[in-house]
Amino acid sequence: MWLKGDFHAHSTLSDGVLTPRRFIDEAERERLDFFAITDHNTWSYPHFADSDEVLVIAGIEVTMPYGHFNVFSAEGDEPDWVGGLGAPAFVERDTAQRGQASALVETVARQGLRASINHPLLYPWEWTDPDVPLAGFRYLEVWNDPTWPENRLANPAALDMWTRWLNDGVRITAVGGSDFHDPEKVLRHDGVAVDGHRVGIPRTYVYATARTPEAILAAVDAGRVYVTMGPTIEFAVDTPSRTVMAGERLGPVENPIWIAARTWGEGELEIRVVHDGATVAAASGANPVIEHRIDAEPTEDSWIRIDVHDPDGVLAFTNPVFMGPESEGSAVDYGSFTEISAAFAIQERWQHQANDDQEEDPPWR
Repeated sequence: MWLKGDFHAHSTLSDGVLTPRRFIDEAERERLDFFAITDHNTWSYPHFADSDEVLVIAGIEVTMPYGHFNVFSAEGDEPDWVGGLGAPAFVERDTAQRGQASALVETVARQGLRASINHPLLYPWEWTDPDVPLAGFRYLEVWNDPTWPENRLANPAALDMWTRWLNDGVRITAVGGSDFHDPEKVLRHDGVAVDGHRVGIPRTYVYATARTPEAILAAVDAGRVYVTMGPTIEFAVDTPSRTVMAGERLGPVENPIWIAARTWGEGELEIRVVHDGATVAAASGANPVIEHRIDAEPTEDSWIRIDVHDPDGVLAFTNPVFMGPESEGSAVDYGSFTEISAAFAIQERWQHQANDDQEEDPPWR
């Protein structure tokens, strides 16, 4: 069954404005099936009471000088390393040490927890440790808080970076996170007005066998996920022998492969078939439907996903279906992609907004 939720949210136990009870009320109002509570360097899960309508997944946003990453737990027990994190730290791109994140990321993976890099290209909270092994991360937060003005560039850049990861054989599930802090419009430290957050915007849809933390995280591990700002998506790939959904691997296949997809949403939408990073077919209109044939090479590692656009840009995307024999990615660390990830261009464009003399630090995000 498809379950809709949010993998990035904050309460009054770090820098959010809603108490755990009010946060659950807000998630219920949005009709979410689940959310992960990820307060900064704080294991706040025990403070969230059970709810019949919405499931709470235990998590934390590790907030360090080299960047931020979420950690999720199916069991809910506080990991032994949380107490050693200290207070959340602002990103220090000039002084953060290379490889600083590696030991903790490796510990997280060894304990069977799930790690996800947050807002990787969002200045001034972008990921800065180039030496961290990508193998330590199961997820990547490709779409973060659409209310934050700089994410108009950072989110599409993260989608583009993830696309290059896929082409290189890196298999990390893309998720979304609202980075929920405050439902009211706020004036941020540099005087820019920012609209209030909505928990679950963007929404991450997960195809899980049950509404439990174990089943949801296992489904995300498998890539049975799509991320959306509104439109819903159906997506399947047919071969002469079987039909698969997002996240599944066909293995070596015989031609033809048929892709079928449709989307529902408001306004004029364009649905695109993306094959190894290139759009190979598209259809537009109200709730468009698309069918497309691909002649795949059985010996090549390849992938297909669905993107949905409106005139202003990307609205939704699925995780891929994979074809051919599985290959090992040639890039083993984050820095292998940094120079072509658009991070530096984004930083240059926004650097003029940063005032070195400002009295107030930016929020932790």
